Amino acid sequence: MSEETIPQLLQQATEFYAQGNLAKAGALANQVYGKQHDNHHALYILGMVANAAGRDTLAVTLLQQAIAIHAHHPYYYFHLGSILQGQERLVRAKDAYQSALQLKPDFCEAHLNLGNIQFLEGDAGGARESFQAAIACNPNHATAYFNLGVLSQEEGDHEAALLSIDRSLQCHPDAPQAHMAKAFSLLMLERFAEGWLEYEWRWRLDNLSPRICPKPRWQGESLAGKSIYVYTEQGFGDAIMVCRLLKLLKAGGARVHFECKPELESLLRLAELSDLLHIRQPDDVDPPPFDYDVHLPIMSLPGFFIQTLADIPKEIPYLKADPDRLLYWCRRLNPGHGLKVGLNWSGNPNATANRYRACTLQDLYPLTQVPGVRFFSLQKGSPAEQLRFVDKEGKITDYADELVDFAETAALLSNLDLLISTDTAVVHLAGALGIPTWTLLHTGSEWRWLARRDDSPWYPGMRLFRQKTPKDWASMIADVVQELKIYRRGLRKRSMP
Repeated sequence: MSEETIPQLLQQATEFYAQGNLAKAGALANQVYGKQHDNHHALYILGMVANAAGRDTLAVTLLQQAIAIHAHHPYYYFHLGSILQGQERLVRAKDAYQSALQLKPDFCEAHLNLGNIQFLEGDAGGARESFQAAIACNPNHATAYFNLGVLSQEEGDHEAALLSIDRSLQCHPDAPQAHMAKAFSLLMLERFAEGWLEYEWRWRLDNLSPRICPKPRWQGESLAGKSIYVYTEQGFGDAIMVCRLLKLLKAGGARVHFECKPELESLLRLAELSDLLHIRQPDDVDPPPFDYDVHLPIMSLPGFFIQTLADIPKEIPYLKADPDRLLYWCRRLNPGHGLKVGLNWSGNPNATANRYRACTLQDLYPLTQVPGVRFFSLQKGSPAEQLRFVDKEGKITDYADELVDFAETAALLSNLDLLISTDTAVVHLAGALGIPTWTLLHTGSEWRWLARRDDSPWYPGMRLFRQKTPKDWASMIADVVQELKIYRRGLRKRSMP
């Protein structure tokens, strides 16, 4: 290999890498590296090949070696930052992006990625500056506008969010995530007619797909004398919130076939909201074993029935607990005195949204200092392990292992005086049962809780407590502590002869 052929080999390696041929790209770059150990371009290509092959640790080492030899190439820093960001080594990733921007101030993607890290760190001001800098570099950058919209949503400013999201959609009209973000803000602002239409874009998302049904989808025509197959989708809370609308289908003359997940079976069978209740197991991909005329996913029902807040059915409760299980939990909980309060601090830890709307038991623990209150944990899954480390004094009784499904949880909830929880399926269950519920919301809360309200039209009697600033659970919990003291005094007065 002559010195003259090295640039040609590196060019060929770059082209093979762009084509996805990692083997040839790596082989050619390795030839150059064997001849010139100080060839930073060869090290860079080898690092990129290692990254594409899933060998991130090696990729980081190779890119650092390339930078040590040639410290003035912005793309070396940028790709190093991207890999470190994927490894969640955010401080080092941020340093790499900032180094890239010092060398290339108009590096649009570096501004964007830096803004994403700043957003995760809670630096809203820094994130906004970075996203705006990306737009200054590329005025048609759909992702940068989208990120600005999400930032505004997190801050609770949905009017501003819509302006940014609409600009993103002008750049990329068929982006499902942007349409879903728009639906989120429209629904938050009670612009339901527009919001439900945008919400149908959810089926374009990679992680969601509707049932494959041989019959037509319901379009709102008369259902008198016909049968409709309605199936649950997404989370348990969605199903619990919207299943009340099945009664409206029945009132229109339809025979309703309702499909749900196994965890909801006992609860929904007691509710008698449908004519037939079908349980679909997670691995069941077959068509439903019954005949029907039309079908509809459950979260599309509101689009036909709810155009204003006044349209939300106010019948509470619309779910109920099994009488035998109700009596069982009454006997378990009644011994002793004091206000009985349930606690829940996290939803599914694997859900992306949970990282924002969940708190920790440590955040809630000041509540246990309120005298005359007995606390019960309804927390399921790995977040329940926090009890072992936080509740050293044993102030919280844990029955979560016995809550095998939502019907069992409903029976326990129905024996409590109050539930205090972050935004999880449990608050929907308590609301549907008519149990007094205090729901703790982060600044960018779900659309169903609407904007700037301390009550919920979906669940009359529910109270909403909202963060004043992102990630600030402490001041919210301090307010809840004071409200709990007042609530306890008021309940005690009402119970006195």
